Amino acid sequence: MERINNLLEKYFRGETSLAEEAELKSYFTSNENVNAEHEVYRALFMTFDLEKQETPGISISKVYDQQKSKNFWIKTFSYSGIAAALVLALWVQYPRQEKNYAIMHGRRIEDPEYAQKYAAKKMSDVNEMIQNGLKPLRNMEAIKENLRSADKNGTLKSEITESDKNNNINN
Repeated sequence: MERINNLLEKYFRGETSLAEEAELKSYFTSNENVNAEHEVYRALFMTFDLEKQETPGISISKVYDQQKSKNFWIKTFSYSGIAAALVLALWVQYPRQEKNYAIMHGRRIEDPEYAQKYAAKKMSDVNEMIQNGLKPLRNMEAIKENLRSADKNGTLKSEITESDKNNNINN
């Protein structure tokens, strides 16, 4: 018993050799000769024996496939990052050509004065078209004004005729 007590103390301090641990395991896994004071440690060593008998729930090939897939994505993101860095470096390295130009009748015009005169002429043409389109509306406004004045004249005429009737009645 003294030997088992000493081995347990060494075991819990982490100082036992593999042979001493094997001796402890064989002592606790045997159904006979386990002292009552050591019965509390029996479950610990029985658990180790049960774990040895268990098989892994996941197969090695599945773990390998998962690792392979993970490596694929890591490589993909790495290569994408490298490509993006190269594109960014080229974009920064080469200056962009920022020339002002206009496309007129399918031709590229780079003379800004000519393009500005052409745009002003086109705007003038559009303005003229709008003014010509609004002429009938101006004519309608003049007609409405004439009708209002005619309506005032008609109202005035009816007032005069009524006052004449009233005057005839009084006379």
